Amino acid sequence: MSEGNSFATRIENARRAQAQWAKLSVAQRCRALCPLRNAIASQIDRIVSVLSEEVGKPPLDALTGDIMVTLEQLRFYEREAPRILRTRSIGKPWFLFSGTRFRESPQPHGVVLIFSPWNYPFQLSVIPMATALFAGNAVLLKCSEQTPRTASLIEALCREANLPEGLVQVSCEPAQAAEPAEAASGLIDAGPDFLFFTGSSRNGRAVAQHAARHRIPAVFELGGKDACLVFSSCDLARAIRGALYGAFSNAGQACVGVKRIYVEQSIYAAFLRGFLEGIGSLRMGTTFDSDLGLVRFDSVRRLLSEQVDDALARGATLHTAWQRDSGQVPPLVLTGVPPESLLLTEESFGPVVCLEPFRDEAEALALANSTAFALSASIFTGDSTQGQRLALQLDSGTCAINDVIRNIGNPSASFGGNRASGYGRYHGPAGLLTFSRTKSVMTVTRPQATEIHWFPFTLRTFQRLRSLLLFRHASGSIGKRIRHLFPQR
Repeated sequence: MSEGNSFATRIENARRAQAQWAKLSVAQRCRALCPLRNAIASQIDRIVSVLSEEVGKPPLDALTGDIMVTLEQLRFYEREAPRILRTRSIGKPWFLFSGTRFRESPQPHGVVLIFSPWNYPFQLSVIPMATALFAGNAVLLKCSEQTPRTASLIEALCREANLPEGLVQVSCEPAQAAEPAEAASGLIDAGPDFLFFTGSSRNGRAVAQHAARHRIPAVFELGGKDACLVFSSCDLARAIRGALYGAFSNAGQACVGVKRIYVEQSIYAAFLRGFLEGIGSLRMGTTFDSDLGLVRFDSVRRLLSEQVDDALARGATLHTAWQRDSGQVPPLVLTGVPPESLLLTEESFGPVVCLEPFRDEAEALALANSTAFALSASIFTGDSTQGQRLALQLDSGTCAINDVIRNIGNPSASFGGNRASGYGRYHGPAGLLTFSRTKSVMTVTRPQATEIHWFPFTLRTFQRLRSLLLFRHASGSIGKRIRHLFPQR
């Protein structure tokens, strides 16, 4: 990896590689990137092993949450990028642009700096990296210092795919060599053309402030506090199983994990009972028959402990046991959590979920929207009209009806959050356009000696244009507006 190079040198190398890469057509770039997908597919077992050992994922979680989603996104772009990134003709007001043609072309930003997190270190590195490459950019990929083996694996896959030298540079500065904040600042100061950050809302805020000093455009995929609404009309058994998966997949270490479950009062007791019974059947570990992964890092466990203790001190009830000295965090279920508790006001990263009842649809919506975070949400209901109506009213970037999390795996659908959960979108066509900037070009197809708005300015020209504007934009019937074209002398 490229820790030995200065940040400025990395940018310089990336610019040289990008200049040649951008000269390729989109179709040529797609053909050049196809071996990356093939290399990933050929290394599935190795990638699963590294992810399980490094971040504590069950193998099936690594296969679906990291590898499958990545492969499907790459395949989608291989097929669709030439269409999405093609030059398009656009319209024009005829009276001002007669004899001209307008076209818009998506163009690469140049050098893209990507920060990826440790919780889905493969997917959240490779998808933005590959999307930037399809769009014609070079990439500096800064992986989490917690996942050096995954970073090395991604670099090796890029070499196996025979990508041009310098086009993708992977770094993973360890904490003892450079604090993460210092590494981030140094890379931003080196002057990339675009920045893509995935991580906590706290770190994202610091990175956004630093990028703003350099006026670097950016997209931020930050934390969530996702709500799951469960209505009495739902399939209760499916809702319980879905909520279990949404809350505890990857040991709750997912930005789109379910953190708040609101259940209609009439089925609340039955849901809580079934939910707690379901927890009893979950198996923790990293073997092939494990359900719940491990909370690997001490810092995550400490923060969860502080948040849970704060909720309990404020009067919440914990329905599951937790042996603090065990070194692991089991599924934690709390009720009666006050709205000012850290568990509801801060991002929580781990297998902890808060449950509360609601009386009616209006209260459910108010509870779900009572947070600064707005990433994703889910609704379980037997009334499809209700589901669609509420999905549009929930303050979230995406929503699933009668399912959880799976919706973000659709390679055709955009993904991103609002408010404290970040801004911007990727995945789907929006992803390629995020990593591009649009250039519009006007061509005069029938050149004349002069144009009406050119020099010299005259009163007659002013009156002619004024009359035309009144005809096009003034109120009244067409007959009334036609009179503006023939003013009385």
